[in-house]
Amino acid sequence: MLWAPVFFAMGIGGYFSFPYEPTLIIGISACAGLAVGLFLFWRFFLMRLLLIALLLSAGGFLTGTLRSHQLATPVLDKKLSPRMITGRVTDVRHYSTGKLHIVLSDPVMAWGYEGPALHKIRIKVQKFDQLPQPEDKIRIRAGLLPPPPPTMPGDFDYARQIWFQGIGAVGYAISKPEILEKGPDTWGLTTRQRQVTAEDIRASLDGDAGGMAAALITGLRAGISKEVVEDMRDSGLAHFLAISGLHMGLLCGAAFFSSRFLLSRSEYLTLRYPIKKWAAVIAIGAGVVYVLLSGGSTPTVRAFIMALILFLGVLTDRKAISLRLVAIAAMVILVLTPEVILSVSFQMSFSAVVALVAAYEKINIRWNRLSGQSRGWIRRTGFYIGTMLFTTLVAEVAIAPFALFHFNKLVQYGLVANLLAMPVMASWVMPCIVAYLVLAPFGLGDLALVPMSYGLELIMLIAKTVSETPGSYSLIPSMALAPLVMMSLGALWFSIWRSRWQAMGLPVILVGFVAALFTIQPDILIDNSGRLIGVRDVDHQISLSSLRAGRMTRARWAQRNGQAKAEKWSYNGDNLGEDTAMSCDSLSCLYRPAHKSPDTLIALVRDELALTEDCRHAQVVISLVPVEINCPSARLVIDRWDFYHKGGHALWLPEHSGDWITVKTVAGSRGDRPWSRRR
Repeated sequence: MLWAPVFFAMGIGGYFSFPYEPTLIIGISACAGLAVGLFLFWRFFLMRLLLIALLLSAGGFLTGTLRSHQLATPVLDKKLSPRMITGRVTDVRHYSTGKLHIVLSDPVMAWGYEGPALHKIRIKVQKFDQLPQPEDKIRIRAGLLPPPPPTMPGDFDYARQIWFQGIGAVGYAISKPEILEKGPDTWGLTTRQRQVTAEDIRASLDGDAGGMAAALITGLRAGISKEVVEDMRDSGLAHFLAISGLHMGLLCGAAFFSSRFLLSRSEYLTLRYPIKKWAAVIAIGAGVVYVLLSGGSTPTVRAFIMALILFLGVLTDRKAISLRLVAIAAMVILVLTPEVILSVSFQMSFSAVVALVAAYEKINIRWNRLSGQSRGWIRRTGFYIGTMLFTTLVAEVAIAPFALFHFNKLVQYGLVANLLAMPVMASWVMPCIVAYLVLAPFGLGDLALVPMSYGLELIMLIAKTVSETPGSYSLIPSMALAPLVMMSLGALWFSIWRSRWQAMGLPVILVGFVAALFTIQPDILIDNSGRLIGVRDVDHQISLSSLRAGRMTRARWAQRNGQAKAEKWSYNGDNLGEDTAMSCDSLSCLYRPAHKSPDTLIALVRDELALTEDCRHAQVVISLVPVEINCPSARLVIDRWDFYHKGGHALWLPEHSGDWITVKTVAGSRGDRPWSRRR
């Protein structure tokens, strides 16, 4: 039971790692064949276990395929010049900078558009007179672009993420949105009501306190400034901004205990009816309302499913807090939305929950004994602080590999920040949120928002102080996917098993950790448009050909290399000597990496006039213009047409003379998938 979501997730991972879009017949055939084999070999225990594991993996693979065929999101295939676009708003993000991100469904474009009928598009809006709301029909002049590919091979694929949201193009507005038809002002927890609620909260509370309050209540985090988000992330408090088990547990718990208390005031009901189960039903209803109000993000849904099963245990007189509960929640989410396996939210959320539940299950008896002995306020305070430290330590260790993989950042003082901020969140902010949900329908929400803002200001002060402390975080170069998978499987093995077998997971974690340390970063990077080149020097720092092109690409390359910022490369004149790694003139640059084979000379060509000379001497020619001549000395030639057809490139240069040059491309890493646009 506990391994079911693990094998199912492995099958989903196999689907996403396929080099092309698999047909349904592959997954169906695999499931059918394994089901027949399971029926035939059911009597053989080991064979049965193996076939069940393979069947679950095949089921995950088929689920991913079915999800892709179900969505079939059309994607814009070429850039469109600005034109009038009419559509109905499905989502609005109002950022603290005053800018908007608007998602339009079923857009109608002027000027004889002949491309695919797009389901949704996302547009950046700089100015507006009236804030559009979900379900409004608007008209706006905007240009559209195909979703951008990753900045380098193997990097985060934004186009894939929004493809599963039904978005097939992104764009920029050059006019203010004009509201043609207002959406219905119906009562209900719709996207429109969430947006209206968030705007009302931000109107009641100025600054980032209003943005955080709106985020905690509605799940819309666009109103929080970038500075506060960075402070929360660098201090290890970013999980406060995502509605998760903490928020859901407090809300459902408050609904359960308060309703049970009120019902117990009636002697007639207490003696004749199961008021405890009635209170559980009320708590489940409160959880449903909170899920709808907060937008149903992955951590929120996961927390609600666990709370639901917990209260179902109350209804059926069973104990439900266990890893089995986590496994059921994971299976439900993976079956409904298999693409969440790629999201950092899903990975970090479940890694922390699995680690915490497993840790407390292993020390349950000893922990209960300690809690029973904690009498007196000094011992109780010490027990509370110890529990907080232990919980934070387990959660931080569990999410650390995923934080390093996605953000290349290791937070040093997360324990201290959580120890200071968690009591404020649990005992101050969250009760105010519960009070707001009760008072808001009567127009009295401000009575809860004002005191809540004081707690939020205190949390932001803690985050800012910790993040600005020297050494608060370290930047780490990116790791490959394989070490992350190894550490995850080793941790799951250690967490799930209860016998001595669990110790076998520790060597797997150690091997994955060592492999992550020895991940080799690319020596040369070229962006998707062929306008920006990055090279690594002997100090393993990446430097760039330009600080003008590719702002987002420059930042992402630096982050993946464990740098705060990448600088322009330096060179010494136009003569390449023994002590000079880079020489440049107006036409090209010659680069000889000191940390690689001394026989490797790379020509970085900007003008075709340099090709005749550079092609006679360089072993690697990287040209931002088409190469139409023969390069007799070159082992590898990459020109503008390669960037056009294959996107960005990453090169690993040989350590010794005669070794292979490893080349990976963005197009090759993405494969031929519905979300990867082939030129």
